[in-house]
Amino acid sequence: MNILKLASAIAAVAGLSFLGSAIPAMATTNSTPAIPTPYVAAFTPAFGLSGMPYAGQMQLTMSNGTVTGTYTGISIRPDPLNGRIVPVTGTVSDDGHVQFYVGNAMSFTGEVYADGTISGSANYRGGIWDFMAKPGMPGRTF
Repeated sequence: MNILKLASAIAAVAGLSFLGSAIPAMATTNSTPAIPTPYVAAFTPAFGLSGMPYAGQMQLTMSNGTVTGTYTGISIRPDPLNGRIVPVTGTVSDDGHVQFYVGNAMSFTGEVYADGTISGSANYRGGIWDFMAKPGMPGRTF
């Protein structure tokens, strides 16, 4: 799997450039109330042919070691998550390691980086997928 291909797919969906930092962020906040952050996500198979990635948008709140929010599929290809609002729950450590579940459809483990990028591996539909999410909304950057 070519991670640059995945990153360019996210950039195309979100209108973002891929200039990610390699330093994990202090991913949690103690602000009250914690504010949800919009993300655009894409994921492709880690092995074999990759074609067009699956895409989605997320609203995530990372606070006090927890991740909560929603995921909605926005893929142009058929995807069981398209148009569905699915809960996201998980954990995030002070060093940026994050694990979360997208309903009962996907599990993810990876890192949150200083620029807000979330990157790692997901288990989806019985396979291992390269997953990346960038802060922003489709067609808009922060």
